[in-house]
Amino acid sequence: MTQSIRTILVKDNNVRLDRYIRRIFPDLKQSVIEKSLRKGLITVDDRKAKSSDRVNSGQTIVVKHLDYIKNTNSDHKHSEKLVNLLKDNILYEDEYILAINKPAGVIVQGGVKVKISISDLLDQIRDGETFKIVHRLDRDTSGVIIFARNANVARYLMEEFKERRIKKTYLALTSGIPDKNSGIIDYPLVKKYVSGQEKVVIDENSPQNATTHFSIIVSLERNVAYLKLQPITGRTHQLRAHLAHINCPILGDGKYGGRKAFVDGVVNKIHLHSYSLSLKLPNNKAITITAPLPEHIQKSIEIL
Repeated sequence: MTQSIRTILVKDNNVRLDRYIRRIFPDLKQSVIEKSLRKGLITVDDRKAKSSDRVNSGQTIVVKHLDYIKNTNSDHKHSEKLVNLLKDNILYEDEYILAINKPAGVIVQGGVKVKISISDLLDQIRDGETFKIVHRLDRDTSGVIIFARNANVARYLMEEFKERRIKKTYLALTSGIPDKNSGIIDYPLVKKYVSGQEKVVIDENSPQNATTHFSIIVSLERNVAYLKLQPITGRTHQLRAHLAHINCPILGDGKYGGRKAFVDGVVNKIHLHSYSLSLKLPNNKAITITAPLPEHIQKSIEIL
C-alpha cells in the first residue's frame, strides 16, 4: 500500500465513488478523499471526478501519489487544529458570507506539496455547509478574507472583485520611508522566473496595469514606515513588488526586498496585514469588515 500509484478496476454498478474508494482504503478519511479528488490525484477513466459520482463495472479508478495521500490522511489532527483556529478567528458571518482573520502562515489554497490548506477545510467550519473561495491572500499575509455560502453569492462576489467595487485596505511596515506622505504607485507587473524562482516584476511594456495608493500613518525608528495601502487592482504580489520597487520593501519580505527587508531586533516575518474589506452584500447592504493586527506586527511597532 506504499506504492505511489494504484489502479483499481471497478467490479460493481452504480456505487458512489467515495464509498468505493473507502472499500479499498478503509482508513482514508472523507476529507482526504475529497481533497485528493479536487487535486486530480484520484481519477476515473483518466478524468477528474467528484465524490458523489457513480462508478460502474469496467471503469478504471487511478490513485496517484498514494504515499502522499496516506501521509495527508495521517495529518488529520493538524486539520482539526486548523479548523479550530479558523473558527476562533471568525470576524463576521451572515446569510451570504463568512469572514475570517487569516493568521500569517496559513495557506488559502495549496498544491500537491501542500499538506493542508483552508480550501481543504471549507466543509468543516459549519456543519452541512461548504464555503466557496472568492479571493485569496498570500500565505504570509494575515487579515480579512471572505468566503461565500453558496455558488450564487460566490459568482456575485467574484464579479464585485473583478469590477473593483470591493475596497481593500492593508497595513504594512516597510524598510524605508516613502519620499511623500501619500501617493500612487502605478507600474505594470508580470510574472517571471528570476534566479530560479517565480516573481512578479515591473514591466513597462506589460498591459497588466497595477495601481496602489499609499499613505504614511507614522514614521518609526530605524527608517521604518507604518503604511496604509489600498490596492486598486489585485495583481499577484502587487503590494510586495510595488513597495520593493520604490525602495521600501515590506519588512521581512526577503523575496522582494533582499537584505534591506530585514531589521535587527524585529522578527523575520512579513509585516503585511489585510486590515479591512468594504463591500455591498447581494441585498445591497454596505458593510466594512476589519481585522486586528497580528501579534508580530504589534510587537514590531512597539519596538520601533
